[in-house]
Amino acid sequence: MLKNDIEFFRIIYHFFADGTKLAYAAIGVGLLVAFLYFRIFFRDVSGFEEDADKAGKIPIVDRDYDYVDAKWSGEKIWGWLLLSVGCGIAAYYQLPHWFPHLFKE
Repeated sequence: MLKNDIEFFRIIYHFFADGTKLAYAAIGVGLLVAFLYFRIFFRDVSGFEEDADKAGKIPIVDRDYDYVDAKWSGEKIWGWLLLSVGCGIAAYYQLPHWFPHLFKE
């Protein structure tokens, strides 16, 4: 177990030690989009917690389960995650075209 944990941290260390400006900028764009759209999708942390609670309910076990609320909450969370990751990936491929003097292709 300890060997797997050490290997995991070694992979993370090498990613940040050997990363390029382009990778860091793309991660920054993805995090910025996630931060900005978090407020639009959920308003605040309690809104996210409420949606996560609704999305995690089980139909047979929870008496106050509502199918529409559960699906909508799950769709909001997935939409927010996919939008953020998609913007980071798009930034990775588009930044060299927009700023050729900063990011070499």
